[in-house]
Amino acid sequence: MLASHGSEHGGLLETERRGMGASERRKWSSLVRQDVQATVVSILEESDLHGVVVVGAQGVGKSTFARAVEAKLAGKTHVIHLHGTPTDPAIPFGQLAFLVARLPGHALDSPGGIVHGISRLIREDASGRPVLVVLEDLPAIDSMSTAVLMHLLLSGAAKLIVTVRNVTDLPEDLIRLLRNNSLEEVRLEVFSRPEVSKLLAGVLGRPVTATAASSLYAASGGNPLVLQAIVIEQLRSGNLHLAGKVWALRGEINLAEADALVDLVRSRLARESPKVREGLEWLALIRRVPLFVLLDVLDPAVVADLEKAGYLQVGETGRRWVSLKDDYVGEVIRGWMDLPRRKELHQLVARVVGATPAEMDVEELLGYVAWTLDCGEPVEPAFALAAAVAANRLFDPMFALEALAQVRVEDPHWAEAAQQRAAAYMTLAEHESAVAVLEEVTPEQLSGLPAAAYANYILDFCSSLLWVHGGYSRIGGILSAARHELARRERASIGNETAADFARAHEQIRLAEFEQMVHQGDYEAVAEDLERAYKEDGDPLYVLNCACLLTMAWAVLGREADAMALAAEIQQRSEQSHVVPGMLSWRAEGLFAALLCSGQWEDCVRILTEALDQKPKIMQYLGGAAELALGVAYTYAGRADLAIDTLLGAQAQLEIRRSYYGPALACSALAFAYAQAGDVQESRNFLDLAAQEEQHVAWFTSWMTDFCVRMARRWLKDPGAKQKLIESAHEDISKGRTTTASISLFGATVHGTEEELTLLIEISSRRQGKMASVNRLVGEGSRKKDSKVLLQAASLAQELHLDAVESRCVVLALDIAREKGDSQSARAAQHRLDRLVETLPVLPLMPHTVGPELTERERQVARMASQGLSNKEVANRLQLSIRTVEGHLYQIFTKMGISSRSELEGTAQV
Repeated sequence: MLASHGSEHGGLLETERRGMGASERRKWSSLVRQDVQATVVSILEESDLHGVVVVGAQGVGKSTFARAVEAKLAGKTHVIHLHGTPTDPAIPFGQLAFLVARLPGHALDSPGGIVHGISRLIREDASGRPVLVVLEDLPAIDSMSTAVLMHLLLSGAAKLIVTVRNVTDLPEDLIRLLRNNSLEEVRLEVFSRPEVSKLLAGVLGRPVTATAASSLYAASGGNPLVLQAIVIEQLRSGNLHLAGKVWALRGEINLAEADALVDLVRSRLARESPKVREGLEWLALIRRVPLFVLLDVLDPAVVADLEKAGYLQVGETGRRWVSLKDDYVGEVIRGWMDLPRRKELHQLVARVVGATPAEMDVEELLGYVAWTLDCGEPVEPAFALAAAVAANRLFDPMFALEALAQVRVEDPHWAEAAQQRAAAYMTLAEHESAVAVLEEVTPEQLSGLPAAAYANYILDFCSSLLWVHGGYSRIGGILSAARHELARRERASIGNETAADFARAHEQIRLAEFEQMVHQGDYEAVAEDLERAYKEDGDPLYVLNCACLLTMAWAVLGREADAMALAAEIQQRSEQSHVVPGMLSWRAEGLFAALLCSGQWEDCVRILTEALDQKPKIMQYLGGAAELALGVAYTYAGRADLAIDTLLGAQAQLEIRRSYYGPALACSALAFAYAQAGDVQESRNFLDLAAQEEQHVAWFTSWMTDFCVRMARRWLKDPGAKQKLIESAHEDISKGRTTTASISLFGATVHGTEEELTLLIEISSRRQGKMASVNRLVGEGSRKKDSKVLLQAASLAQELHLDAVESRCVVLALDIAREKGDSQSARAAQHRLDRLVETLPVLPLMPHTVGPELTERERQVARMASQGLSNKEVANRLQLSIRTVEGHLYQIFTKMGISSRSELEGTAQV
C-alpha cells in the first residue's frame, strides 16, 4: 500500500481582493503530492495492474490528487470521468448515459450489446491512446455501469482511478480486484505542519513564518480543503500579509468569519437531518461532554448518525469524553448561531451540567466557562478565575482576559485576578500592561491577602518589572517593603498563619531577588544560593523554581552538561509531583543556552521544531521567540542558508508581537548569517538595523545580540571587531561567565597572540562538553603549531556538524602542516577542506600557504591515474613512454606526500 502525507504547490495565490476561482484552485493543486503522483502515473502507464484506488477522508484532497495525475497524463491518454451518487441508483447505465445516447438503435437491444457498444465507442474516441477512467464521488454506481467498467478493465482496454472515503464503499467487483492485488490502494492523509509550510510557500510565492504555518495547520487540522478555505479568508482580511520577504499572521485566526469555510460547513450539514444538525449545534456550544450525558440529551440514534458521519471524537477510557472531531466545524457553527438560539441551547445544557471548579477537569472547566460566555450569561468569579488560571497555563491569554472580565474590583478574588491578567499580558508581550494591572491592586486589598498570597503577588510584580524600562530600579524598594510587611505581620500574629506560612512567603521574596540576579546576568553571585535551595528538602514549588533559575546560571558558568541534566530532572520531578513551577521559561532558556553553547545545535533544532509542530496554541504567542531561537541555532552552526529564511520569519513575527528576545537579536543574527553567506551589503544593512533597535531583555539575550554583531563584523574584517570580542571575554571572566567568555575568545583568536591563546585554553578547560574541547584543542594546536591537535579539534567539530568551525580547524592545520613539511597531516587537512568547500558558501578562514605545485603534465597524469588507468593506458593516451609516466608519478607522490594512486582521489590539485 502506498502512503502519502507530502505536498508541494507552485504559483502565487492572488486572492486578497477576490475569491478563489478555477484558475487559482488549479494553482493551489498543481503540484500536490508529487512523489505519490509519480508512482501512480507509473502504475497507470507501465504496470500490469488495473489501476489505483485513492482512499481518504472528506476534504483530504482525493479529487485534487486524481486531477493532478490526470494532468500528468494529458495529451497521451484518453480520460473518461464517471461520478457515483449518494444513494443506490435505479437507472441502468446511469453513469454512462452520455455514451448510451450515442449508440445506434440496434446496439440497445440487449445489455450485452450496450456493454460492447460503449466499449467500442470508447476505443474509437481514444484513437489508439490508452484509456483512463476516473471514477469519483462514490459510494454508489449502478450495476450495469459497473459491468461496463469491469469489461474495460479485464479486457485491458482501460485503467482506473477511483476516489473513495472507505474501501467498503466500492462495488463488490472492485473490492475483489483490490483483494486480488489487481488494484493498488493509495491512502491520502492530512498534511503535517512542515508540509503545510512547504505548500503555502509554493502557493504564495514566498516563505511563510513557522508560526503562521503552525497556526494554519492547527486551524485546518491539515485538511487541504479546509486549509484552502482558511487561507483565502486570511488573505482577504489582511490577517495573512506579506511582511518584508515572508508571509505572516497579524493576529488570531477567526474561523467563524471565513466565508469559504462557512460555505464548506453549510454544504456538509445540508446533507444531514434536522436532528443531526441540532446535535451538532449542541456539541458546538458545549464543546466537550461525557458520552453518558450526550446519550441522555440526544437520541442514541442521532449520536450513532453523528459518529457514522465522522463528526465525533470519542475517548476510549474513563468518562469517554465526546467532542467534535474537527474544531473548525464547532467554531463555524458557533459563529452563525444568534444569541437567542445560544440561550435556548444553554437551558438544555444547564439541565445536565453542574459542578464546582474543583470537581471539573481543565477541559471541562474551560468548556463550561466558554459556552456560558458564548450565551451571554454571567460566570461566577470563582469559575472565571479558575478558567483564567487554566487558560494561562495552556497559553490562551485572550480567553483568560475574557474570563477575568467577570471578576469585579469588589470581589475577594480581585488581587489574584490581577495576577492572572498580568500573566496573560506577559504572554502577549505587553509588559507595560502587566505592570499596570498589578499596580491597580490597592494596599488595602493586599493587606487582606494571606502572607503567601501577598508574597506571590510581590513575586509576580517584580517579574513583570524585569521587562520594562526602569523596572530594575524599582524592584529593590518593593522587596524591602515586602520584607518589612511580612515582619510586621509575624510580630502582630495576624490571622491563623503559621511559621511555615511565613517561611513560604519569605521564599517567594527570595525567589524574586534570585530572578532579578539571573535576569541581569549575575549568575555567579546567585548560583550557590540557588544550588543550596535546589538540594534542600523544602517546598517542592520553591525547589523547582530555584532549579529552573539554576539551569540558566549553570549554562553560562561553564556547567553546560550539568544544566542539561538539571533541565531533564526538573521535567521529571514536575511530572511526578504534578507541580508546575512558575519559572519554567528560565528552564527552557537555560536548556537552549546549554545546548547551543556546547555545540549541540541539532538538539536545539529538534526541540524547537517539535514545539512548532506539536504546540501550535503556544506558538501563536511564542512563535516569534521559537523561530528566532531556531534561526540563531542555524547561524551558530554556520547554516546560513537555513538561518536567513528562519530569521526573516522571526523578524516579521517580532514586529507583530515582541517577546522576551526582542527584534535586536533577529537583526544581529541576520547580519551574522548574511556575512557567512558572503552577502556583505545585506549583512551591513542588518548591522545598521540592529544598532537602531532598543532592547530591554535578559542578559543572555543581550550577550547573544552583541556576539552576533561582533562576529558579523569579524567575518566582514572590520577593524576593532576582535578587540570587542576580547573585551567582552574579559568582562565575562570577571563575572565568572566562563561559557560566554570562552566563546568570545574562540571568535577572537583566529590568529591569536600567545597570551590570547593561553587564555582561551585556560577558560575553555573550565567548561563542559565537546565544544569546550574544540575550543581548548584549537588554542593548544594554534599555540604549539601542532597540526595533529588541530585535526583532532576538526574531528570533534565534524561530530557536532559544525562545518564553519571544522573549516577553521583544518585551514589552520593545513597551513602549519605545509610550513613544517608534514605531508601526511597536510593531505588529511586538504581532504577535509575539499569536502567543506562544497558545503560552505564562504570559508571563515583561507589557507595562507601554497601547497606543492604540480606541472600541467603531472596534473594530467595524476588525473588519469586517480581514475584507475594503468601506467600503460596513461602512456598511450598521452603518447608518452611508460618509463616517463612512472617518473611523473614518482614526482607527484613525492610532492604530495602520498604513496598510492587511491590517495589521489578527491585532492584539489588533481
